[in-house]
Amino acid sequence: LTDPFVISDMLTTEATIQLWGSQGLPSDASSVQSGILTTRASRFPLCIDPQQQAVRWIKKKETSQGQLTVKRFTDGDFMKHLELAVQFGNAFLFENVDTFIDPMIDPILEKNTFMQGPQRMIKLGDKVVEWDAEFRLYMTTKLANPHYSPEVMGKTMIVNYSVTVEGLAEQLLGVVVSHESPQLNDQFVELVNNMAIMINEGVALEDTLLHELANSQGNILDNDDLIKTLAETKDKATEITTRLEEASFTKEKLVVTRNSYTPVATRGSVMFFAIARLSNITNMYETSLNSFLVVFNRALDKAPRDVIFDNRLRNMAEEITKQAYDNTCMGLFEAHKLMFAFQMTCMILDNKGTMNNTELNFFLKGDTSLDEAALPNPFKWILAQGWKDILKLSKLYEDSPFEGIHSVITSNPDEWKAWYDLETPETGELPMGYSDKISTFQTLLLMRC
Repeated sequence: LTDPFVISDMLTTEATIQLWGSQGLPSDASSVQSGILTTRASRFPLCIDPQQQAVRWIKKKETSQGQLTVKRFTDGDFMKHLELAVQFGNAFLFENVDTFIDPMIDPILEKNTFMQGPQRMIKLGDKVVEWDAEFRLYMTTKLANPHYSPEVMGKTMIVNYSVTVEGLAEQLLGVVVSHESPQLNDQFVELVNNMAIMINEGVALEDTLLHELANSQGNILDNDDLIKTLAETKDKATEITTRLEEASFTKEKLVVTRNSYTPVATRGSVMFFAIARLSNITNMYETSLNSFLVVFNRALDKAPRDVIFDNRLRNMAEEITKQAYDNTCMGLFEAHKLMFAFQMTCMILDNKGTMNNTELNFFLKGDTSLDEAALPNPFKWILAQGWKDILKLSKLYEDSPFEGIHSVITSNPDEWKAWYDLETPETGELPMGYSDKISTFQTLLLMRC
């Protein structure tokens, strides 16, 4: 019945999210939900982590809480260290996992524990080891689209940490602000960390207070120690609340200044995903976030300075686009460079909200229906599929400049055939004054017919 319903509000707290953010987990909704699955799921998590975000967060999170052991399945002694982690309730991380999960850890994944006297035990190979309920197991893989067997999927909680456009933009915003205004970024990071500490202190005080009240004996008013504890807790809580309000006010001012660099961070995020999608052509075009960050920082260094802030933002965005394009094209086959440039342009326009997706889909696919053309093709020089595309173009969307284009061509066939027969029709004037009515991209829609 809650409207709007947000699942993260039910499964975690603002204090926890702040703490995760200070430990390196991006603050976008997708990353927070992944963090909830990783920490709250009944099965041990297997994190799909091509950009290595989960690894960094897990290492920082678990190191701050206690001991973390990091191993790979290729390490010969991993089982010995795993047994110790199970016995003493420590965290254990398998990183760079491939599609192979060693069956030796199946009893742990399935949590096949049993009671032996008062102690819970688990059998690992030929050894029986004490099972500590605090034991935590993590697995991460760099593979962007791994194919695991149904058995593995049933034993683990697969969590996709692949970066999103919004999540990457948030990370790159920190990089841009750190480059342009290091003091502002340091102040913001320190403030976020302090707020996380204060919020957790407040939660700890609430827990202490509830514990004291739940375990008090007799009349509360006669318990001087409890009343003293309540008074101290109230004073501390009031102090924390005041400090949090001051910090929130400061954070709002910092966020406004920080968000002024958002267009640059967004452009960087769009460029990364344009590059990352090249792997759909061939696996040879796989790219990493770390290598892109090198190009991104180099672009920030090379972008021309300007006393006018908006000009500086534009210079950085243009330099990021240029550097990313040039650097990527060094590793592309010539046949794929034009495709990359087109993909990059479409994604930039779509991000700005100026791309007409209806026109883009028509340009890429035309009329894909299997039905015959609604009207017979009156011309031999227009292919059957081309005539179907013209008919679809004439009814593409409301108020389209191409509305009724099939009737215009039918009424003036000589002018349109003369343009059609040109060696380079893209450089010539369109018949019937259409050059002044449509954009350059819309001209491509007409030419694909």
